Amino acid sequence: MTELGGTTALMVLLAVLFWCVDRRRSALVISYAVAGLALLLSLKALFALPRPPADVMPIPLEGEREGYGFPSGHAFAAAVVYGGLVSAYDRAGDPRALAAAAALVALVSLSRVVLGVHYLGDVIVGAALGVAFVAAMDRVTRGDPTIGFAIALALSVPAFVIAGGREDALLGLGGAIGGLLGSRRLSVLPALRSRLEAAVVLVVGVGFVALVRGLESIVTTVEPLLVVLYAILVAGIFLVPAAVGQLEIGPLESTRS
Repeated sequence: MTELGGTTALMVLLAVLFWCVDRRRSALVISYAVAGLALLLSLKALFALPRPPADVMPIPLEGEREGYGFPSGHAFAAAVVYGGLVSAYDRAGDPRALAAAAALVALVSLSRVVLGVHYLGDVIVGAALGVAFVAAMDRVTRGDPTIGFAIALALSVPAFVIAGGREDALLGLGGAIGGLLGSRRLSVLPALRSRLEAAVVLVVGVGFVALVRGLESIVTTVEPLLVVLYAILVAGIFLVPAAVGQLEIGPLESTRS
């Protein structure tokens, strides 16, 4: 359950929605996620509040105790992504969509407390801050992903300085640059021609993400290369449909039934 608020799961979810459902709305939420990551890193570094002591963890979890604890990144990210999807897809008036998003955010948040990596206050503030951040981004971006990524870039630079070059800060900076470049091509991306093409886009996209994440372990100690790699990752997610759209293969060109 806690992984549903982690970077990998949320990135894959948003990428699949972008490739197969609605590009502009999904790109908007991706911009929220990248901007939110930068804001969260700055807040964590500024407050510099510790996590609970290690002896309260029911099971040892490698890497879960790194960094500061307040506010909770998982609770914040879950609120930004799941709440952002409800807002971007115009489902704010649907009680079922609101209940589903609220349940996911609550379960992710409580999982962090149960695992002993956050205090209850960490996750409450993280979730509340995430909801407020979505509301603010909705108002400022007015549905334009490019504006969202411009905000992400503006937040990522100070986050990089404050957080001291952490990997998450590099992801925020590179993701903002890649998103800003890729989102400018949204209007010229070709529409999916068939269900088969949608499946091919999904397979190619997942393979591309896996390739980039594999390269991440090779260049992990070189900060400039990591920023470039993360920029390629986000821009590439946006451009996968264009690459597959260039393939002139009969079955891919069949219109949907």
